[in-house]
Amino acid sequence: MGRIATLRDYLFGDRDNITLERYFVTICIFTAAVFTFIRCVFHIISGLALNSALLAGLVFVLFGGLYYAVRFLGFLFVPKVITTVGGLVFLDMAWYFQSLSKGPILFFILIFAAFVIWVWKGKHLFLFMVLYFLNLILLFSIDYNASEALVHYPNHKVRSVHIFLSLFCYAAVLIFILYTVKQEFIRQQKKAVRSEKLKTAFLANLSHEIRTPMNGILGFSGLLKNPNLTGELQRQYLGIIGRSGERMLSIINDIINISKIEAGVVHIARKEVDINEQLEYIYKFFKPEVEAKGITFSYPSSNTSEHLMIRTDPEKLVAIFINLVKNAIKYSTEGRISFGYTVVGNVVEFYVRDTGIGIAPERHKAIFERFVQAEIEDEAARQGVGLGLSIAKSYVELLGGNIWVQSQIGLGSKFTFTLPYNFISKKNKMNERKTALGEKTKGGLTLKVLIVEDDEISETLMVINVKEFCVAPLIARTGAEAVELCRAHPDLDLVLMDIQLPVFNGYEATKQIRQFNDDVVIIAQTAFGLSSDREKAMEAGCNDYISKPIDKDKLVGLIRKHLSKDTI
Repeated sequence: MGRIATLRDYLFGDRDNITLERYFVTICIFTAAVFTFIRCVFHIISGLALNSALLAGLVFVLFGGLYYAVRFLGFLFVPKVITTVGGLVFLDMAWYFQSLSKGPILFFILIFAAFVIWVWKGKHLFLFMVLYFLNLILLFSIDYNASEALVHYPNHKVRSVHIFLSLFCYAAVLIFILYTVKQEFIRQQKKAVRSEKLKTAFLANLSHEIRTPMNGILGFSGLLKNPNLTGELQRQYLGIIGRSGERMLSIINDIINISKIEAGVVHIARKEVDINEQLEYIYKFFKPEVEAKGITFSYPSSNTSEHLMIRTDPEKLVAIFINLVKNAIKYSTEGRISFGYTVVGNVVEFYVRDTGIGIAPERHKAIFERFVQAEIEDEAARQGVGLGLSIAKSYVELLGGNIWVQSQIGLGSKFTFTLPYNFISKKNKMNERKTALGEKTKGGLTLKVLIVEDDEISETLMVINVKEFCVAPLIARTGAEAVELCRAHPDLDLVLMDIQLPVFNGYEATKQIRQFNDDVVIIAQTAFGLSSDREKAMEAGCNDYISKPIDKDKLVGLIRKHLSKDTI
């Protein structure tokens, strides 16, 4: 069965990676090509009319080309139209040259109706079915008024042999197609049942995953009210509350992202992206967490003097890496985690490698399926809803790439994904904004910062987050105040702009600021957390975007990304 499945996947495509429509069209065109080839050979051997053999041979060439276009070149709509119209014309000609209704072609014209129903839908199906029945009326008219001269059989025995041999071929074609349809139906039925079980397990797991961090947050928040707690216990409880909050936020983000993917509303915003810059951000973002587990964390920095630029969606690229690196951290207790990239022809090949527990070969495809994590009986796997790798796979495919894993139990894993290499690399000296922020502030240098925030608690938190490089930030509570303060302080280095503001929102405030100040760095901050908000912020004139709750390390990383050493 393994070899048969491999041959089937090669001829018709991997059913897991192509649409049902493309799969059936490929099968039908392939079957038509084989059938016309057999008919051509049969006519030559049996000594029937040469024009029938020539017609069958020409149609075989046509269907062979259409099969190649659908299976290997990715075309679909045009080959469907050509197959439908061309197939009907071919059947009409074969019917005419092979004794009209006294020949065998009417059987196949009936089968052809099933093909039209299978591959078309909506208005196209209605149009082609009207064409099909008009064609039948035309054939009846010709046959009704035809002369006996068009019947080419010398006697009844020859006609019987021709009709029943043709009927045998038609039956074989019909059985093959119906068997394929039946198998696909059984496959889809099993998939639906399994999906339902996985979703049920997912919902149960989701309830557990939400209640567990909530238990940590509420439980240890209550314990903090004890006035007799030592400082060490307070720090320990606060750490648990922080980790529980991060776990809860990760679950919420995964659910939002997979919901957008399921709904087909994920927007891709391609622009020029510096790969080394993105990788360095990932490295610095995860370095404390990885090293806290005693794991070596690295990425090849030998090419950091070169800016390798590609056109892609930077947010999706970072999200892919975050999901893959988080997965590596989850399943590694010691050893090494590394990531990087190489340019291979016209693609950039990224990888994340770990020395964790590894994945059994039979699960290499399953781990990318949605909700599949919920059925894994591994303790580490249960700490999550099982959507990270599915989200990463969806983003990679939306960006025009592929993703796969190489892994064995006990030997770690290597996740690899590709993206189109569609830009020219530029060699440059590395931007000095990459100097560590801590080194910049040692000399007493500070930023002039404006915090735009209408919520008092969020404002207090932001002031604390920036105090190590800004002693006394300016504060604005409305969009109008933000514009006026920027106008009054043209030497501002940084604006942390909330979006939901009184008077007018952060988008409008940013647009107005950009009318008189193009130099100040504006970072949008919002509780909405959707990718469309980031796009709106960038269109309004913001330099970057961060979603609430604000992660201090991420905020500092963004500031370091956009402000140079001379400024800080």
